[in-house]
Amino acid sequence: MEIRESDFEDVVLKSDRPVLVDFMASWCPPCKMMQPVVDRLAAKVADWADVYSVNIDRNAALAARFEISGVPTFVAWAGGQIAGRRTGALTEGQLLGLLKAASDAMQAPAVNEAQQHEDHAVLEPRNWITIVSGLPRSGTSLMMRMLEAGGISALTDQQRTPDEDNPNGYYEFEDVKSLEADAGWLQQAPGRSVKMVYRLLRHLPNDRSYRVLFMRRNTEEILRSQKKMLERKGIATDIPDDVMKAMFERELRNFYGWLPTQPHLELMNVSYNDLLSTPAAVISRISQFLGGDLNVHSMTSMIDPDLYRQRAA
Repeated sequence: MEIRESDFEDVVLKSDRPVLVDFMASWCPPCKMMQPVVDRLAAKVADWADVYSVNIDRNAALAARFEISGVPTFVAWAGGQIAGRRTGALTEGQLLGLLKAASDAMQAPAVNEAQQHEDHAVLEPRNWITIVSGLPRSGTSLMMRMLEAGGISALTDQQRTPDEDNPNGYYEFEDVKSLEADAGWLQQAPGRSVKMVYRLLRHLPNDRSYRVLFMRRNTEEILRSQKKMLERKGIATDIPDDVMKAMFERELRNFYGWLPTQPHLELMNVSYNDLLSTPAAVISRISQFLGGDLNVHSMTSMIDPDLYRQRAA
C-alpha cells in the first residue's frame, strides 16, 4: 500500500505495530522487481505488522528527512523509532528479518541512556567481504579509494598502474578474474574490500557473506567516459550508443532479477552522481551499511570534483 507524507505520522510513527516502509521510485528497475516480493510479505504479516511504500519523487521531503540516498531502501519502525534499514534488492526472508527486529524492539524492555551508549560503542567485527561492483566507468575505483581512506583495506596487487583515465589507481586484484575456476584467494578477503566485475558476482561461493556496493551512474556519462578511454588507448568501436545503452540496461535487468535469490549477497546501490553532488548523505549511508564505524571525513576528502569529467548536461 502506497502512502504519502501526510499519512506518515499516523500510520508509521504512531503505530503500535511493527512497520516496514519501502522507499521506492517508479523509474527504478530493482524497485519494480521488488514490488511483488513486498506485496507477498505484506499479505503474510498482515495479522501482526504493516507494510507500506513511499514514492520518493512524490514525497521528496520525507525521503530527505530519513536520508534516503538510494532506492529501494527498506526501513523498519518500532514505536516510532527506526529498528533497522537496508538498501537494495532483498529477499523476502531479509525483509521479514527487518520486521522481526522491529517486533523484538517493541517487546524489549527500555534501557537507560548510559546503557544505550555502551551498547552502541561495541561494534561487531567486520567479518564479511566488501565487494565494489557496477558497470564500467561507474566510479568503482573511486569507491575503493574511499573505503581504504575510511578504514577498510583494499585487496589489490597494483598490477594495473594509474593512468590518465584513473590517475588515482584502479585498485584491481588479478586473481579475481579466475573466480569461477579458483576461489581460494577469498581466504584473504574477509574484512577487506575487493573490486569485481558484476558478472563475476554470480560465481561467489555462498558459504561466505558479502556486502556489495553496486555503483550506478548516468548511462550517458558512462558511454562518454568509456568512449574517451577507448580513444586514448587507440581502440576504435563502431557500436552505436543506443545499442550499448540497451545492452547495459538488459544486463542490469538480468542482474536485479537474479539478486533476490542470493541470500549471501547484501546489496546497496550507490549513485555516483549523488555521491558527487551530496557526498555527506551518501557516505553516511555507506558507513552504516558497512558497520557504522568508517571515517566519513577521510572518505569525503577522496572525492576530487575535477575528475568528474564526463558530466551529463
